[in-house]
Amino acid sequence: MTNIMILSLIVLPAIGAGVGFLIGMKSEKYRDLFNVIITALTLLIISSMYRQVLSSDIKVFIPDIMGTGLELKLDSFRYIFVWVTSFVWFLCTLYSTGYLIKYKNRNRYYAFFMLTLSSTIGMFLSNNIVNLFTFFEIMSFTSYALIIHDQDKYSLDAGKSYISMAIGAGLVLLMGIYLLFDYAETLNIEEIPHKLQMLGNLKYVISALILIGFGAKASVYPLHIWLPKAHPAAPTPASAILSGILIKTGIFGMIITVNMLMESDMILSMIMLGFGAINMFFGGFMALFQRNIKRILAYSSMSQAGYIILGMGLIGILEEKGLAIYATLYHIFNHAIFKVLLFMGAGIIYMVLHELSINKIRGFGRNKNIVKGMFLIGLLAITGTPGFNGFISKILLHEALAEGAHLYHNGYFMILEVVFYLSSAFTVAYLLKIFGFVFMEENPEFYGQYKEHIKKRSLVPMVILGGTIVYIGFNPHILEPLLKRSLSAFGVEESIHLHIYTWGNIKGSLISIGLGLTIYFAYINRVLLKDKLYVNPTLGWINLEEDIYKPVLFTAFRASSFVFHIIDKMVVSSVHLVADTMKAISEIDIDISKERNIRIKNIINPQKVMEEMEDYKYSVSEVIAKINLRVNSLMYAILIFAVVFATILVMMIN
Repeated sequence: MTNIMILSLIVLPAIGAGVGFLIGMKSEKYRDLFNVIITALTLLIISSMYRQVLSSDIKVFIPDIMGTGLELKLDSFRYIFVWVTSFVWFLCTLYSTGYLIKYKNRNRYYAFFMLTLSSTIGMFLSNNIVNLFTFFEIMSFTSYALIIHDQDKYSLDAGKSYISMAIGAGLVLLMGIYLLFDYAETLNIEEIPHKLQMLGNLKYVISALILIGFGAKASVYPLHIWLPKAHPAAPTPASAILSGILIKTGIFGMIITVNMLMESDMILSMIMLGFGAINMFFGGFMALFQRNIKRILAYSSMSQAGYIILGMGLIGILEEKGLAIYATLYHIFNHAIFKVLLFMGAGIIYMVLHELSINKIRGFGRNKNIVKGMFLIGLLAITGTPGFNGFISKILLHEALAEGAHLYHNGYFMILEVVFYLSSAFTVAYLLKIFGFVFMEENPEFYGQYKEHIKKRSLVPMVILGGTIVYIGFNPHILEPLLKRSLSAFGVEESIHLHIYTWGNIKGSLISIGLGLTIYFAYINRVLLKDKLYVNPTLGWINLEEDIYKPVLFTAFRASSFVFHIIDKMVVSSVHLVADTMKAISEIDIDISKERNIRIKNIINPQKVMEEMEDYKYSVSEVIAKINLRVNSLMYAILIFAVVFATILVMMIN
């Protein structure tokens, strides 16, 4: 029965996608109801397994699937990802029924929405690296359809950036998996760590390739270029899951690699600390200047992913890893909740006005009390305000960072401490920029209008998320049983006692909030606000994609095409030269019969040649043409590999 329940988490949404599509061809009302029921059942199934997961891990193996068999595992570590995914998807499905009323291609949207749920849960449950990769790639392609849903120029361009990064990163990930299997001779995630430690420095090459593959989806700098384009392009429910959940698939893969396969290797963990700090700072800094709400929230997601990546690094460098594990997993859970709520708030505005530039929607939310209240809850949560869920995980992360600083006593941790406070202050500043301009400003144009356009069924998920944030904020121990049980997945057995609401922790939060208020009033409202309109100076800054990646890739393609064209000509000319030389020396013509046996024709006996001509399929010229074709195919295959390899190098350098 347990095995069936585990499989149903993947199969139920997948079947639901097809059945829902067929129902939608007849009745959209029943299709919407059907999709809500399917996601509710998925949430109900995973929720019913809570007590069982706390007592023991659940494993399922089905042979002859994906070549290696389908290996699934549900432990407390994976349960956190699967439960929050099911919870968010259920609410986003309910939200979609109100949001998509005026959208086209709704039937297609729901089909890919459900397929993305199936593949996402499949990835989180995978205990085999090939299974994990397969679900990861399926998710990339199904979510691409959500990004380009509007099929306008902007969404298609955003989709191009997303799918290019997804495919390129997927190829790099696959290369790492090939090397991993070649040397470790196993694909089971539990068996790999022991084998990997015996490979010397080669393990860093393998782990680097895998991390690049997952890092692109996790929006790790500089692989983040798709993020600020994809979020504004996709419909808001899709943006919400892109930010709240799909980024977590990349983070999940990175945790598996760094903290499990590589057993929290010190060198790799220190690198993760660096990338986490870069993401935290750069994402928050760029969010300060944006004017589109969803673009602000997209960069915010990049920054929040940095906190989690920082947590990965702390797991590796601390002697007592329990605190860092608690902090990392708690923030993964919390971020999914408050970020989806913030996106839903943005979606309510777009649903009514079809506009998300804060310059054009100034004052819209001043009298929309429910939307305003829920957005404020999301703001207080993400800024780490006491009494809300984000405060708990941010305090735990900061305590783990402080423990690392106390343990190592070097300037590296002093820099990380400064970045942590600055990034938290940025979060306060850019969220106040939205809230102050959209929900607090006076604008007679929107006073008392548009309330009838806000669907109540779209407000219900927001209220549920808001209530969840506050409930967790006042009950910080709610996730403790799962977190404690999750320690075993990292090979850790510790007793952790959470002390959240202490004066020291509250004071640290207030310092970040005060610094954020200073940035908001002293810089954002004084420098960026001109004539009651915000300006965005970053529009003239260097764009990684347009100014670096595309020119470099284009140059690499032209150069490699020229080089391989020369090699191609040389190889084909060599084949012709060898054939002509052999013919001249031996005075024979080499043909290939239908049975593909080589026969030698005596050119002195023309009658015999004519009799055997019907048995010959290929002449020398045809053989050379066939060789030429295969050589060309080989050259182009090598060219494709060279372009992908050049892309990887460019990404690593930048």
